[in-house]
Amino acid sequence: MGRSVDYLNRSERVNYFTWPTLWVYDEDTDTDVETDELWDARDVIEDIQETITSNYPDFDRCSRWDGRETRIILEGYGLEIGLSEYCGLATLSVRVDEGPLEYSEDDEAYETDKQKALNWINENWDEAAKHWNQYAKIGTFSNGEGVYEKVK
Repeated sequence: MGRSVDYLNRSERVNYFTWPTLWVYDEDTDTDVETDELWDARDVIEDIQETITSNYPDFDRCSRWDGRETRIILEGYGLEIGLSEYCGLATLSVRVDEGPLEYSEDDEAYETDKQKALNWINENWDEAAKHWNQYAKIGTFSNGEGVYEKVK
C-alpha cells in the first residue's frame, strides 16, 4: 500500500513543499548549482522557526511529536505549527492548540480563545508560510498515494 507525507492531526491549513537541497559553488560556471543532497532536518527547522518568529514574535520554539511523523516546531497565538517530510515532500501545517483550551470550565471563554486562534490563521497564515507553499494536494489514490499540483 502506498502512502504520502503526514501533517498535524486536526490541521486548519497544510502547505506542501519540496524539502530543500544544498547548493554548491561551481568554479567552472562561476555560479551556484543545486545538488541532490538534502538539507539536514535541524537546518530546515531552524530556518522555518527563524523566519516565522522574526515576523510573529509570540511564537515559541519547541520540539515535540504529534504522533510518529509530524514534529511540532512552534507554538503560540493559541496555535501549534508542525513539520513533516516523506521522500522529499514536506508539509508545514497549523492547528489550534487545544491543550490549554480543553480544560476551560467556561464554554464561552473556550470558544472565544479558539476563535482568536482561527482568526490568526485566516489573517496571517498565508503570509507567515508563503515560503513553504509550492504544491496543492488535489487528491489521493485508493492506495494512499497523494496527487499534487504546483501552486501558481
